[in-house]
Amino acid sequence: MTTLTPQEIIEMLEQHKKWLRNPKEGKQAVFRQADLSGANLEGAKLQKSVFSGCKLSRAILRNTNLISADLFAADLTKADLTGALLIRADLRGAELKGARLTGANLQEADFRGGSMILAGGRTVTFGSSNLSDSEMDGVIAEKANLTGANLSGAHLANANLAYSQLSGADLSGSHLTNASMLGANMANCNLNNSDLAGADLSDSNLSGANIEGCELEAANLRGANLEGVKLSKEQEKLRKEKKTQIITPLSPNLKAILERHFLWVATNGGQGTRANLQEMDLSNMDLSECALSGANMRGCNLTNTNLQGAQMVMTDMSHSKLLGVNMSHSIMEGINLTSANLKGANLTGAVITAVDLKGPNGEPMGKKWPANLAAANFREAILKDANMTEANMIDANFIGADLNGAIMKDAVIEDAKFDTQ
Repeated sequence: MTTLTPQEIIEMLEQHKKWLRNPKEGKQAVFRQADLSGANLEGAKLQKSVFSGCKLSRAILRNTNLISADLFAADLTKADLTGALLIRADLRGAELKGARLTGANLQEADFRGGSMILAGGRTVTFGSSNLSDSEMDGVIAEKANLTGANLSGAHLANANLAYSQLSGADLSGSHLTNASMLGANMANCNLNNSDLAGADLSDSNLSGANIEGCELEAANLRGANLEGVKLSKEQEKLRKEKKTQIITPLSPNLKAILERHFLWVATNGGQGTRANLQEMDLSNMDLSECALSGANMRGCNLTNTNLQGAQMVMTDMSHSKLLGVNMSHSIMEGINLTSANLKGANLTGAVITAVDLKGPNGEPMGKKWPANLAAANFREAILKDANMTEANMIDANFIGADLNGAIMKDAVIEDAKFDTQ
């Protein structure tokens, strides 16, 4: 294990930045088998860098760009990766026990096991990544390969694990409330005593999974493969009730628009197309857990639509009809709800705060864009535990709304209407 001075690390970071701009200049950052325990690399641009076999325990990697980075067999125990970009990163055999990954992007990251040849020709084999007890609330891990990974005790509330590979993974005791596992492969995984309340498991493969003691209240199991899975009588009853609910089906055209938008979101605008749904009738549809960030939904009819756990960062829903909509536990940072009608809507635990603006490559710009609730109608809406920090609430109507536990720190409430004490 090699050691580096702070000056050497800084020089390597500078050379890597030059290399990213022009491979003929600078030099790729290769930290292979280096001891970087506790190093502060916050916000660094380290895409395509090499950290294989490195010791990064307790390192600070908040908002660091590690897209396509080589972190094979790296020790990231208790590392702070909050908001980090780990898209397509190689994390095979990595140790992430107790790591903080809240809000990180792990799309298409690889957490399988693998082998490494050390100096002298000795081969060491590593098992699948250890993410036990890690903090991953709100993490984006769509299409990630977590086959056989240890996620026991992990905090994954509101996480996006859609279409991910979780076969044989250990999720025992994990916290997956309102998480999206749409289309995920969870065959033979261990969900013993895990909390999946409100989670979207539609079209997932749960064949052979262990769900003993698993909380599945309000979970969506529509289309899931439950071969060999034993549901309790109550869970079976809830599943049948879900099947019989009447919802408006998505048209082939709308499905195509949403699929292109999902790709647009996943690639940060590099592929796909931003969804233009202006003034469409989307009432009574199930859009729970959908990635709708940045979509144009101005003037839409979303009456009684299910948007639970959806991601709607900087989505334009101004002038929309949202009567009775379910937006509980959704992420609506920087959303535009100007003059929208949300009478009777459920926004329990919703995040309606300012969004940290980022550049085209995901780098922080140091600026915030507040949520816009100006002149919106929230009469009789449920906003329990909703976070509306810094939101613009000028002329908004909250008469009869449930605001127990709601956070409105630094919100602009000029001429907003509330129940009189």
